[in-house]
Amino acid sequence: MNNEEYARMHALETDYWWFAGRRAIIAQLLNTARAEIEAASPRLLDIGCGTGANLPMLRDFVGDGRVVGADFSPLALQFAQRHPASHNVLLLRADGLKLPFADDSFDIVTMLDVLEHLEDDCLALQEVRRVLRPGGALVWSVPAYQKLWSAHDEALHHFRRYEFRALQKLMRTEGFSIRKISFAMSLMPPIAWLWRRLVLPFAPRRPRDATRHSQGAILPQVPSPFNRALVGYLAAEGKILTRRPLRFGTSLVGIAVKKRGSRQ
Repeated sequence: MNNEEYARMHALETDYWWFAGRRAIIAQLLNTARAEIEAASPRLLDIGCGTGANLPMLRDFVGDGRVVGADFSPLALQFAQRHPASHNVLLLRADGLKLPFADDSFDIVTMLDVLEHLEDDCLALQEVRRVLRPGGALVWSVPAYQKLWSAHDEALHHFRRYEFRALQKLMRTEGFSIRKISFAMSLMPPIAWLWRRLVLPFAPRRPRDATRHSQGAILPQVPSPFNRALVGYLAAEGKILTRRPLRFGTSLVGIAVKKRGSRQ
């Protein structure tokens, strides 16, 4: 991402509804994935840990276990080191396509809106599978619907958005067994549609020679009561989707398990 986006993320991701709501959803998925984890003190790798707002949640999840946060951006890691939870976390710079860890090193891996940032998502999942122990779990979130591609994706340096069936096929091809997969952020598709129909057509257009990533991510301010209501709604959505999948939303989330006996 652009350096400005890391600064914005650091300023917003503790309380802003999208980040806080996604965290509530992922916490529910982690609790569901606990049944797959044999270790009493699990080792967890967070690939693309960003500026670190998820570290407290991940630390709480592993208990006496270990959290390792990896990110390719030195600036993101500098922000992450400012979080109080970071003193109990190993933070290091790493390439998601060539992880600096031995085979079968982790009980659980999280990739929270990260896979879309990696040019070769097949290789990225191969690396996840390699560092997971057999039976270990991957918990992920990615943006959904390629047709919703916008300047927001460009500002965040996305390579793609994902379709439900294509993501299922990708996970299975790379040696994972899917335990849960669901859409999330179910309120957002109509909002995104209205934004593109009613706002973007009247917004100033960028010059043709503007750089691809010159605009910032679209994170509009919302009043505090509305922000809290959205977080509460997404926390409830997280409880629902762990029991039955949602049929639409602007994100795809899930749990996949490394098949026992799968190739490294």
